[in-house]
Amino acid sequence: MSLKLRLIGILLSLVTLSGCGGSDSSQVTDSYIFPAGTSTLAFTAMSTSLLPTSISGIDFSITLPVGMNVATANGGSGPIEIASITAGSALAGTNLAFGSYSASTRTAHLSMATTSNSYRSGEFLRLACTVDPNTNITLGSLKNANSPVLIQKAVGWDPSTLGTVLLTNQVRVAIGVAN
Repeated sequence: MSLKLRLIGILLSLVTLSGCGGSDSSQVTDSYIFPAGTSTLAFTAMSTSLLPTSISGIDFSITLPVGMNVATANGGSGPIEIASITAGSALAGTNLAFGSYSASTRTAHLSMATTSNSYRSGEFLRLACTVDPNTNITLGSLKNANSPVLIQKAVGWDPSTLGTVLLTNQVRVAIGVAN
């Protein structure tokens, strides 16, 4: 009987500990409040239907709330500083991440391009933002202000036709927090 109780105890311990481990942006809830200082947004692509090819580029825009800013080369409007925008963790191969920011409209125009022939979903871009002190910006409010995220264009490369395939209506972008 003692052996059975020990086995049950071990199994319960394993089940309890199986939820522990590394964290990712999907575990942050909409009630998350961005702290003052630097916070990094993570952008994830998801297909809304079967994609005919892998994704090789996405151009999209988001509007940042008052109190959240992006560092630009000239301070204000213009190209986003290279250190503030990086390719996401789901991309393999050679990747480009770039964008521009309009301070007057608080709009960031962001782009990703990859040579990967297998990227179909996952985190594709990270954007470091500065959050002003004494603000109360939640992930949920950022998502609501950008629902849905405006995708200008999503494309893929078809190696059999050596042509570009438009995927804009088959891809959705989600906003999260990078840890």
